[in-house]
Amino acid sequence: MNQIFQFLISHGALILFLVGFIEQIGLPFPGAPFLLAAGALAASGKFDLLSAVCWASAGCVVADAIWFFLGHRGKSRVFRMFPHLQAVQVKLERATLAKTVLHGTRMLTVAKFIPLGQVVPMHAGALEVGRLRFLIVDAFTSVIYAAVYAALGFAFHNQLEQVVAVLQKLGTVSLVLIGVGVAAYVVHWFVKHHRKKEARPLPKTGQAERKICFS
Repeated sequence: MNQIFQFLISHGALILFLVGFIEQIGLPFPGAPFLLAAGALAASGKFDLLSAVCWASAGCVVADAIWFFLGHRGKSRVFRMFPHLQAVQVKLERATLAKTVLHGTRMLTVAKFIPLGQVVPMHAGALEVGRLRFLIVDAFTSVIYAAVYAALGFAFHNQLEQVVAVLQKLGTVSLVLIGVGVAAYVVHWFVKHHRKKEARPLPKTGQAERKICFS
């Protein structure tokens, strides 16, 4: 943690922006220790807590905006890869604006804390969610994400090493659960796709042959 402290004291704003961006873009880089360290430094008066939250949130929003744009441009591929989105799209069209905003806020908040969470902004782009609405909701959820870790670092700055160890264990468990979930989804998709192929009716060759004979 001492090296992280030195990095933040020297280049705090840039480091936190890059931390938020790199983690949310999908690279295997833990951003929580840097936010915890920023909170601990804020507790000792060596760093501004609001600045830490804002810079980390800005990095998250930029990364999520990229995934949103990619999902919007390649929505046909996204729908082929995630066929359940068609049902989600129907539900969003029937729901009120308040319900869609609450649903998006809930999904984007959870996505910030789990591996592979970048699929959520990609899904939002494929579902053609309004850009301004997405950016506002994503900025709000990014602030929540950064504030949670920074507040933990601020509150438990004397026990920072223990907090980081607990978060690393939780991160490993969540990664395993996500891996199991992805594997189950792939198996489910393969079985469903295979059944659809088997259920397709064969062409009626007999009728075609009779037409040829009569002609």
